[in-house]
Amino acid sequence: MRLWCRPGVTFELGRLTVLIAPPDRMTALLDLPEIGSFHTLYLYAGLSEVLFRVPPIRSEHFETQVCASLDDAIAAVSRSYHTVLLVEWSPAFAAGLDAEEGGRRMSRLARALRRRATNGIVVVYAPAMDGALQMVSLEADQTVWLVPEPAAARPTVAVAARAKGQRVLF
Repeated sequence: MRLWCRPGVTFELGRLTVLIAPPDRMTALLDLPEIGSFHTLYLYAGLSEVLFRVPPIRSEHFETQVCASLDDAIAAVSRSYHTVLLVEWSPAFAAGLDAEEGGRRMSRLARALRRRATNGIVVVYAPAMDGALQMVSLEADQTVWLVPEPAAARPTVAVAARAKGQRVLF
């Protein structure tokens, strides 16, 4: 069993894949007819950057689930019985965790994803790589980059305020 996200990406049974791509590539994956015929679970945190771009998937085999925390995501992955598991990564999952605790929990998530991938297709999607997702990427069978270059870091509030203050002075 395979899913093709043209051009250039194949997701296979038994593989954990991390996909770094613009939201429209994940939208294209959700538009595949196979998504409605396989038992598919789409996990996301709070507000999805992808689901609002896709027309409603009318299938009893397609489910979505909001995960409020990393522990919710780990529990959802562990309980999943679906053939296709799609996880939309959000930095909010790992927000507020210190390095040691974050590393422990990310390791638990990676192990749960690996176990789930033995009997299904597992794709962890994000528009950009961050430190926590990189831990999952190290455990993945493949990491696919479909972006021309890594996204530039966003300025912090202090940097933006400083820049605005400098404009006012001149």
